[in-house]
Amino acid sequence: MNGIFGLLVTFWAMQAVAQVAFKFGSTAQSRWIWCFVLGNLFGASSIWLLMKLYARMGPNLVLALCTGGSFIACQVAVSLVFRSRTAPLQWVGYAAVVVGMVAASLAAPAKA
Repeated sequence: MNGIFGLLVTFWAMQAVAQVAFKFGSTAQSRWIWCFVLGNLFGASSIWLLMKLYARMGPNLVLALCTGGSFIACQVAVSLVFRSRTAPLQWVGYAAVVVGMVAASLAAPAKA
């Protein structure tokens, strides 16, 4: 797998850090700019990993895994850090995203 899983997990984590920083920055004007910079530092630099993944896998699969995985990672991170409650139907939606990622992985050709 040539480190693909490690790239994916790192990408998801960096996206989650970016979203937590953005949310934290929105809670007080005094930390807005610092959290904006931090969020963009993690978010923008994670695109390098995305491009590495595009070089190793088909674009449809990369898009499905990176977008779906970062969505789930961000939802979990923001929920844990800010203690927001998640409705049961939201959990169903999150599970649907994970099922979609698995389905995309199983059906995808090796590389385009």
